[in-house]
Amino acid sequence: MGSHGKSESARTIIYRTRSSGEDAVGYVCGEEIFRLRWGTGVGIGRYERDSDGWRIFRKTRFDEKELGRITIEGVIHSHGLFEGGSLGWLESDGTVVRGGLIFAEEEVGRVDGPQPLTAAAALLLIFVPDEDEMSREIERRG
Repeated sequence: MGSHGKSESARTIIYRTRSSGEDAVGYVCGEEIFRLRWGTGVGIGRYERDSDGWRIFRKTRFDEKELGRITIEGVIHSHGLFEGGSLGWLESDGTVVRGGLIFAEEEVGRVDGPQPLTAAAALLLIFVPDEDEMSREIERRG
């Protein structure tokens, strides 16, 4: 995997659950969020601590955008379409569940490592929406 001055053990791996099984899609290391692409980590965002938990930011072409947050209790909130509502949560065993007002409860993946809260937030705020958008794009073209 790509190196960026941090040891492998400092990484919290993000796994996405699919009907075909489970795939490692990214990781959190330091204050950064990485997507795994051909075995290498590509920086796609970051997080920062505040008084209530962590704020999640996504890199954009010219800047960055705050997507949402995760509380110390493990509840993930989005600033986008679902603003103000819970998008899901992190279970104590590392399982990440999408569920709330709009979604039925569904296990979407798991996280493994020293930073489970920020990794869970990255899964629900970045990786799952990106994958959902790709699926919609494929359906539109199909």
